[in-house]
Amino acid sequence: MSDMPHQERLVRRVRKLLALSRNNSNAHEAGLALARAQQLMAKHGITEQDAGLSSVQTSSSQGAPSEAEKVPAWMFRLVMVVSQTFGCRAYYDWRLMPGGRYRRCVTFYGFSERPQVAAYAFDVLCRQLRDATDAYLRTQSRRLKLSTRRARAAQFRDGWVLGVRQVVMPFSVTEEESRLMRLWLEQQAMETVDSREVKACRGGDLARWQGYEAGKNASLHHGVGGDARRMVPGLMIREAS
Repeated sequence: MSDMPHQERLVRRVRKLLALSRNNSNAHEAGLALARAQQLMAKHGITEQDAGLSSVQTSSSQGAPSEAEKVPAWMFRLVMVVSQTFGCRAYYDWRLMPGGRYRRCVTFYGFSERPQVAAYAFDVLCRQLRDATDAYLRTQSRRLKLSTRRARAAQFRDGWVLGVRQVVMPFSVTEEESRLMRLWLEQQAMETVDSREVKACRGGDLARWQGYEAGKNASLHHGVGGDARRMVPGLMIREAS
């Protein structure tokens, strides 16, 4: 285990052989692949779980709509929607920017190209959410208290995320994938992140409803939809009404 690059190469080799043994329609070739995988596993102390965990991929967003210590509930829910849509899981991270500044981002993890597409889709939706919120705030009186204005914006964003859920559909993840993603995260030994619920305010219900209606018009088709379907077979994105 001291030579990690060599061990990682062996684990990847075992993973490919196991995949070949499962997916090859030629029974003889499948048997040879399985036998070779078992030989490597026995010789180098590699388990099938090791091989599965090595297939977990990660991809980070360019940024996030909030860098508050406590993640706003609407952002937490947006991350969940994107994760479920692309069959991934996610954690909150920090990206080092030019000049030494750190910026919050969201790292998606999962299998094949799904984390990469999820991170890109998250950035696309964050831009749409920002534009929708800016448009909403332009309709609000300038005489509003700053606290009320911010609370309404948060209600609008929360409703917007609920609306987005009407545009996308969850990706079906296998039990084995869920198990491996859970084990992978446990191995990272990360700290938990606290969330902050959306505050009630005067006009909050209307703001939330307006956000919901705007969120139903969110689109992943331009720049994401076609590429995503090619990269993630089985992905379902409803046409925006």
